[in-house]
Amino acid sequence: MPIQDNEQGATNQLKKIRSALRALRDAVILLNDDDGLEWWNQAAQDLLSLQTSDKGRCIFDFIQVPEFIKYYQEATTLNVDANANANTNTDIDESVHIVSWQDPNRYLKCELTPFGDEKLLIIYDVTRLQHLEAMRRDFVANVSHELRTPLTVLMGYLENFSDQPDMPAHWRRGFELMTQQTARMNRVVNDLLLLSRIEIEETHAFNDIDMTKLLTNVYDDAQAYNQEYKHTIHLHIDTYDGLYGSEMYLNSALSNLVINAIKYTPKGGNISISWTKTAEGCRFAVEDNGIGIAPKHLSRLTERFYRVDSGRSRATGGTGLGLAIVKHVLYQHEASLQIESVEGVGSTFSAVFPNDYVRSATIN
Repeated sequence: MPIQDNEQGATNQLKKIRSALRALRDAVILLNDDDGLEWWNQAAQDLLSLQTSDKGRCIFDFIQVPEFIKYYQEATTLNVDANANANTNTDIDESVHIVSWQDPNRYLKCELTPFGDEKLLIIYDVTRLQHLEAMRRDFVANVSHELRTPLTVLMGYLENFSDQPDMPAHWRRGFELMTQQTARMNRVVNDLLLLSRIEIEETHAFNDIDMTKLLTNVYDDAQAYNQEYKHTIHLHIDTYDGLYGSEMYLNSALSNLVINAIKYTPKGGNISISWTKTAEGCRFAVEDNGIGIAPKHLSRLTERFYRVDSGRSRATGGTGLGLAIVKHVLYQHEASLQIESVEGVGSTFSAVFPNDYVRSATIN
């Protein structure tokens, strides 16, 4: 009798779970080990126009978006590898955003969760969030653009007044502070405009890039910025392989990483810039023996205006947008940002570019 009660209770619980899943506004699909449809809720039925006879059909018969197929296959393969070796670290994208194949103005977010031989696929409608994000980007870009003209006027007049030889001493300090703050605001506006440009542009002008030349320019700019800090800066180029990408944006991103290392390393430190070949592609790295970063901050460093130490960041003239720019530029090149840091010892920031964007050097 107790066994029957337990079975009945389990059956009732399963019915409740299925009823709850059917009521969800998000599409929920259970897939078997052959990627065939086992069960789905009403939202999935409406989204994919499913019928009872579709049970067992492959999910790719209904969703043929290349980004989804790539994400699905990578998540499935990495899950198999992880099960085969529990000690293996696997980097699986949590989700993929795609444009609806039915309506180009509708945006979907797909999340695949493998468990055992089966998989659970949840598809969210994120159209409203995408529109809100687009409105935010447009607002930031427009406001930043509108601020440039008044800032330029202010900076011009402040510079003219500051150069007057007969200015009273008690006024001069005030003008110096105003000049510093308008210059800082100008840097923030310029970084916001750059970030907005990177986000808004659907396509970028990509070309083959001579990385030796680009890194030499980054190194020369770093040496000019380094005059106040007196660091020892080394440049190590171990491969002449180049990249396919946007030279302007990459120059900005890589320079940001180097300038950060200079700013957050005590005077007289050592900074190493390197460009090396790896199995995955090519790696740009900046290593310093600076102040380091606590582990709790590492995952948030690329957020806009996030500061580990707001006082120190303002003192160094940082805008809080440098690593956000780096993140978006690397994303455009399908590259990843890796950060290793120990407080009081130093940090290493690495940009790893996949082989698809690497251009092998031709030796004459």
